[in-house]
Amino acid sequence: MLITERGKGMSKYPNLSNADSTIMEILWRDGGAASSEIQEEVKEVLNWSRQTVNTYLNRLMEKGLVGTEEINKRLYRYYPVVSRNEYAADKANGVINKYYGNLTHMVAGFVENDKITDSDLDELESLIQELKGKGGK
Repeated sequence: MLITERGKGMSKYPNLSNADSTIMEILWRDGGAASSEIQEEVKEVLNWSRQTVNTYLNRLMEKGLVGTEEINKRLYRYYPVVSRNEYAADKANGVINKYYGNLTHMVAGFVENDKITDSDLDELESLIQELKGKGGK
């Protein structure tokens, strides 16, 4: 039996399905939208009905990623509760902790497996120096 717990290596936020990601990308880009606006944007590509969009919005609210405000009795605006950067950083941190233990081991693993170029390393080195100058952790 596999037992999981929130803790080291675990993400603060739930994973997003492809459909969830589609909606979240719209909300992150626009800062918020009505379900009809989301449905209008995705209907050509995904052919989602308004009910499908509402179902995904409700699931995202249950996951704590989307909030809502009533504009009037028939219109609600949905907005992201967490920023794209915060979500991405949380997911990346979860992967790093779960599979590598820490960022240093992850980078070393990429280097050892030829998944990172000398140019990438030079860019990382510049970024590290920049962050150190700003008092980074």
